[in-house]
Amino acid sequence: MRVGVIGLGLIGGSIAKACLKAGWTVFGYDVNANVMPMAADHGVIVNKRWEEWAQDVDQIVLSVPINKVGQWVETILESSHGCTIVDVSSVKTSLSAAYAQIRSPFSLLSLHPMAGKEVRGFVHSNADLFSEHPCLVVKGTGLDPDMPVIEQWMSVLGSVPVWIPLEQHDTLMAIVSHTPYLISAAILVLAESYEARFPLWPHVVGTGFLDVTRIGASDDQLWQEILQANQENIKETFSAFTHLVQKWNEDIQQGKWPKSLGQSAAIRRKATPKRRLSDRP
Repeated sequence: MRVGVIGLGLIGGSIAKACLKAGWTVFGYDVNANVMPMAADHGVIVNKRWEEWAQDVDQIVLSVPINKVGQWVETILESSHGCTIVDVSSVKTSLSAAYAQIRSPFSLLSLHPMAGKEVRGFVHSNADLFSEHPCLVVKGTGLDPDMPVIEQWMSVLGSVPVWIPLEQHDTLMAIVSHTPYLISAAILVLAESYEARFPLWPHVVGTGFLDVTRIGASDDQLWQEILQANQENIKETFSAFTHLVQKWNEDIQQGKWPKSLGQSAAIRRKATPKRRLSDRP
């Protein structure tokens, strides 16, 4: 397989390394010229202009900012004779117009690997980043996914496929990813607000605090982009979270134990790897 990766940050770089590990030929491009030599050191071919290799690859992975996907789709359609465009954006609904442009001899595979780190950049990328994590295969994009291609990608990434309708993707991400980021970041801001009274707080935190706040330490510029692209769903889910916390606060202020806290352990067990849905619908 010959694949090109546009955008060699944490996600795109990890995809490129996973493809190299699988024995694929990988071409790469990033707007940051400083990234290209690092990618070359790992075996990514960067000594050809992307417009040149775009005519020869089987697939092109787009791992670029959400607001740049449409522009890149248009450019690829003009620069290639036909290939599979693999979009790995974390928000999908806003890309419907870009997806609608893709027609034969091109095809579209909309994926969302559910793994990441709180740091950015190719230097932090890892071929095993997606191993044993879910990878969402988005349905309803107007182009039926090619099953052999999907199976290849799941094998290369080491991921567990979960098929999800396009119209449900962004709402679910607001619940399981975007609102958790806001909550995590809020805990960090809360802790910092006690700095004057308790300057030792950073030195006494345990693994629980670090686990809960890992995602909150992610790059806020990246998250602003994501939250803006999915703002309507986030408004709904964050409002629901706020109402839940308000109810808990009422109970706590009255010395009561919020009843729903007793459900939390059982709820989390639903999200363990053994319970993930991997069967094809």
